[in-house]
Amino acid sequence: MKPSWLGIDIGGTGTRLQLMEEGGVWSSFRKVATASWAQQPDALLALAQLIRDTLEQQPVSGIMLGLPGILSRDRQQVISLPFIQALDGQPVAARLTALLGVPVAMDKDVNHLMLWDLLQLEQLPDNAVGLYPGTGMGNSLWLNGGFYHGEHGGAGELGHIPVAGNTLPCPCGNHGCAETLTSGHWLSRWAAQNAAGTPISALFTRHGEQPELQAFVRRLAELIATEMNILDPEYLILGGGVLAMADFPLAQLRSQIQQHLRPPVTREHLKIIFSHSTDYTGCRGACLAAERLFRSVR
Repeated sequence: MKPSWLGIDIGGTGTRLQLMEEGGVWSSFRKVATASWAQQPDALLALAQLIRDTLEQQPVSGIMLGLPGILSRDRQQVISLPFIQALDGQPVAARLTALLGVPVAMDKDVNHLMLWDLLQLEQLPDNAVGLYPGTGMGNSLWLNGGFYHGEHGGAGELGHIPVAGNTLPCPCGNHGCAETLTSGHWLSRWAAQNAAGTPISALFTRHGEQPELQAFVRRLAELIATEMNILDPEYLILGGGVLAMADFPLAQLRSQIQQHLRPPVTREHLKIIFSHSTDYTGCRGACLAAERLFRSVR
């Protein structure tokens, strides 16, 4: 039997599961509401049962979880998941391994989106940065040929740098974080107050010329350019739910990012790519991460 892997993309709203057999053969995609297991009395046991149901269809050689928050540097402990606090402080990978009898590993969900996008390039670069604004600000750092986690596991938190004059509360517990002004959460709040009759997906189609939405795009560009000027990567990969909204001004965003890049080298040489992610991308990236990890430890 060919080796196979299970990739799981856990978001605050939805949990997606995907099986992959060696050679990139995909099967058994499944999506459930995260609340269906995260709000159970023992969320970890409920997650284990969800995974067990998938494993009944096909045994796997390893499982990779993608989680939207801070994990320990060794990727064994959940430190902080603002949208799924039931897992905070738990050695999730080790407990699931014991419960399921299958090796389980985990990483930030955005790193799996980024891995998928990197593997679409002709060859893996040495240095790349991914930014995926959605409900929050997903930020992935691929430095010197691998993902950079930071000393305490908290690297790639661009959305949590403070913005002068901003007092909005952030799910992380702080006030004034950049993502409170540059994410889908801000857009949803603006739409509720100023365009109640407009579906969020059509916000830029119907109201894209509004000064507040133009300012949103500028803030996002300035935030992204800040990280580019610090890290000077070869590639900037941009994706996420906000940029996938109908008629989001991608060309304007690109131009405004470039406007703030340090001339001459970063401005002239940074390669900007827009991701074409789908509902499957995160869990498929997790499958590929599982294959890369568990093949290397066999």
